[in-house]
Amino acid sequence: MGIVEVLTLYLPSACALALAGLAVLQRGRIRALRTRISDAARSDPLTGLLNRRSFDELLDLEVERARRTGRPLSVLFGDLDNFAYVNEEQGHEAADAALELVARDLGKWKRRIDRAARIGGDEFALLLPETDEHGAHILAERLRRATHRSFGDAPVPLTICFGVASHPCHGGDSATLMRSAERAMLAAKQFGRDRSVVYSADVPTMLGVAGAPWDLQLATVIALAEALDIRDTGTAKHSHMVGRYAELMAIELELESAHVERVRLAGVLHDVGKIGVSDAVLSKPGPLSADEWVEMKTHPEIAARLLSRPEFDDVRGWILAHHERPDGGGYPFGLGREQIPLEARILAVADAFEAMTADRVYRAAIGHAAARAELEAGAGTQFDAEVVEAFLRAVDRAAASMEPAPGRTPRAAAS
Repeated sequence: MGIVEVLTLYLPSACALALAGLAVLQRGRIRALRTRISDAARSDPLTGLLNRRSFDELLDLEVERARRTGRPLSVLFGDLDNFAYVNEEQGHEAADAALELVARDLGKWKRRIDRAARIGGDEFALLLPETDEHGAHILAERLRRATHRSFGDAPVPLTICFGVASHPCHGGDSATLMRSAERAMLAAKQFGRDRSVVYSADVPTMLGVAGAPWDLQLATVIALAEALDIRDTGTAKHSHMVGRYAELMAIELELESAHVERVRLAGVLHDVGKIGVSDAVLSKPGPLSADEWVEMKTHPEIAARLLSRPEFDDVRGWILAHHERPDGGGYPFGLGREQIPLEARILAVADAFEAMTADRVYRAAIGHAAARAELEAGAGTQFDAEVVEAFLRAVDRAAASMEPAPGRTPRAAAS
């Protein structure tokens, strides 16, 4: 067979095979292009994270899954603090670089099952399957600290606030869940930024405090303290009893009447910063972990930021220091006795005695005699010795006059 005959016989088949191969290759390229277009439509072009539309779609699916299975689900709503200053002082390129760095931190420190998104200019969100509010708060704190570290030496040291919300207790549908997380984030901003806050029913009350007239703000913060008491103990008794004990000691120490009333007010408001501490930590029946103690120890600073008006200047300082100890082992600053305001030392004794003599959901009261012994044992180290003596004198005087000290029931009434 000659060359012409061979070509005539085989060339059409070869061409057909080549065209088929080209068609397959072209279809593969088209599929890859479609995938890239689809990915681009679902992701943020700057950070590579999911965009808002994709996040909302996934959230809807996960909420439905959580509703069917009863498994936990949480979301984080994050917003950078002072991001506008980066744009103003360094320009858009620096701002874009900052957003990319935040996105890398989120990708590095989140878990594999979590999905991260950029849902606004400097707003981020994370979807956390199989995670309750306590686990979500721990992750939020991990991400918050990562951002703090990354920008610690930057010309504009950016930080981030996170709001935490969990299904179904903070929202039964995706819209409500995201709204709760956003409100918790806004509360974190009001606490002073660089915070993570778990949503609770008290958050809307908290958001109404800033900018209110002095008398309305005072009433609102007292109501918030009472609401926190009910959350932690089932009654609004703790804050008012601490205020009463603080008042007794201030009188015993011969402070002026106006000063006594301010000390009593500080006692009522001393725990208002616990709005920034998760329920899981506040009501945990066993010892707190190291991370949980870090969270718990933020509440005096949160209270101080909450009480930011000039009218609260004295009370704010006393509450900030009420967990300091004369031996220097307290928090948040490890102050020594002479550095701790007398009023803060009064609050420490009042708070400890009321806590020891009142039942909690996670432990029973130890009784007045045992609590008295604890105060005496801790005098000079955990508690100020002068203040302990003043409190015990006030209690003894009340008993001797047949008037029950606060928290005691008269024998006749008890019988």
